[in-house]
Amino acid sequence: MHRALELSGEIDLSDFSWFLYGRGIPHKITEESGKLVLWTASAEESDIVINLYQQWQSGVLELSAAPPRRGLNAGGMLRHIPWRRMPATALLIVACVLVALITRGGGDWQSTAWFSFVPFEVANGYIYFGSFTMGLEHGQYWRVLSPILLHFGLTHLAFNMLGLYIFGSRLERFQGSWHLLAIILFTGIVSNLAQYFWGGDEAIFGGFSGVVYGLMGYCMVREKVDSYWHFGLPPMYYGVMLGWLVIGFTGLLGSIGFGNMANAAHAGGLLAGGLLGAIAGLLFKREQ
Repeated sequence: MHRALELSGEIDLSDFSWFLYGRGIPHKITEESGKLVLWTASAEESDIVINLYQQWQSGVLELSAAPPRRGLNAGGMLRHIPWRRMPATALLIVACVLVALITRGGGDWQSTAWFSFVPFEVANGYIYFGSFTMGLEHGQYWRVLSPILLHFGLTHLAFNMLGLYIFGSRLERFQGSWHLLAIILFTGIVSNLAQYFWGGDEAIFGGFSGVVYGLMGYCMVREKVDSYWHFGLPPMYYGVMLGWLVIGFTGLLGSIGFGNMANAAHAGGLLAGGLLGAIAGLLFKREQ
């Protein structure tokens, strides 16, 4: 790359950049210490750009206004999602977001303790764990399911909500809200129990990923058992998630900074969802 121009950061180069684009002159503009630097691919193109810029500044060259830039319109994307056709999916996404706000993404231990599988208390910088049976003895039955609403950080929440939207919205449109909620209830409980028995009483875990694997397992097996059902999911989705599951058990993700994965919850949810998919496929299989 060749450094063609170095200008004040207060100069608006939008129109000039649009003009160069129209002339087929490849370039890029960077910022260095409050200044704008325009780069070109060759020395010859730098000379052309310098000459054009001088003509523009002297008034010899008149430029048309550049079209407004279109960034990522998240609001428009959300408005085009048919939320009314998937109320259960939307409700669960809202619930997970609210819990993430209440617990500050798992950073507020006091509020996080209300959603954890095992009750615990924080005092003097230490975590004192109770037991799962102790929670049940105190009537805290919600703990069997509530960890699916817990998320530790924005990335954790975003990936799981994307998975819920991809799989949950399809299942809800095909089979209805109550059917989806029943699958989530079963796979959520099984995935939580699997992770608890894997990690024991002194483990804090959470996330919707076990349920996402359950929804995937349901879709994948239901399509295999009953060819009438086509949820419209590319096989790549299944392959990537199954590969992620296998990699998670190797411990590689934790060693490179992704954090500890709830591998048992993923496997438990997948098996639970696959079982439901097989049962539903056999019981309600349609004749071709």
